[in-house]
Amino acid sequence: MRTGSPATAGSVARIEAELARIAGGLDPRLYGGGVPPFGALGKASRSRFALLLADALGGPRRGAERVAVCAELAHSASLMHDDCVDLALLRRGRPTLNERLGINASILLGDLVVSLAFDEAWKISPGSARSLADSVRRMVQGALLEESYRHRRVSRDEFLEMISLKTGELFRWTAVETCGSAGRPELLEACAEIGRLAGASFQLADDVLDLEADPAVSGKDPLKDVSEGKITLPVILALEDAAASGPAAALLDELAAAPPGDLGPAMRLAALLRERGFTAAARDEADALVRRAFPLTAKFPVREAVPALDGFLLSLVRRDA
Repeated sequence: MRTGSPATAGSVARIEAELARIAGGLDPRLYGGGVPPFGALGKASRSRFALLLADALGGPRRGAERVAVCAELAHSASLMHDDCVDLALLRRGRPTLNERLGINASILLGDLVVSLAFDEAWKISPGSARSLADSVRRMVQGALLEESYRHRRVSRDEFLEMISLKTGELFRWTAVETCGSAGRPELLEACAEIGRLAGASFQLADDVLDLEADPAVSGKDPLKDVSEGKITLPVILALEDAAASGPAAALLDELAAAPPGDLGPAMRLAALLRERGFTAAARDEADALVRRAFPLTAKFPVREAVPALDGFLLSLVRRDA
């Protein structure tokens, strides 16, 4: 997802520079000095989404860049909190803030960063700040649902609702605000749906990568989600399968009873999900889900910019990190 036009690269560089400027305004004592707690972009998925969406809508890149800064700040804050919840050790190949500074400091820094996101959104408009606050509230609701679903059997509908909130909501906000900055109110509903589909598909791909990816490439702890009993689509597919449901359920029970740090049940469950094709099936479902956005993007006014947007949406589910 690092590929793109020189114009996109320039926009991403400006977004990163703005994030670095905001991070540089923090008192270094708040994060122990050294590298600020945010600033360097990872995959920049939300930023690239805003930029390519703006191109297809015929909107200004500068407006999309302002939206992207807010989205990246809110995303960074959510990662800080997620890493505390998961006791994660690695993020983007580096020690997490909670590993470096402790859980308390990391939680508080996440709170600080999300407040900066609201501040930047207010500079766009008071309505943008309010809508971002609403979106963050729904993201937290999704994260709380995910917590309540640990080591539980949940339906596919419950799972899809959860990821649409936890991950899809910030993509939805990004799409709606980018549409607003482009002056295309007649396309707000379509953009909201595209954002929701993009975010949910992105999360489905993440769930597969937890089971398949090389940690050296992903930069994350291996089997983190499955070892902590988080429900994912490959697990749901296995439980729905007549031949695999028994072994999968037994491994889930073993996983729930395993002592902390015992990755044996998680490794065996991950192997079952890969070998019986459930990770591949989940990726296929993610691909089908994101393709539901294509009839909507086909309505956008700048037709020559639509293929780049569609290609980016597909890249969200075909990535290997």
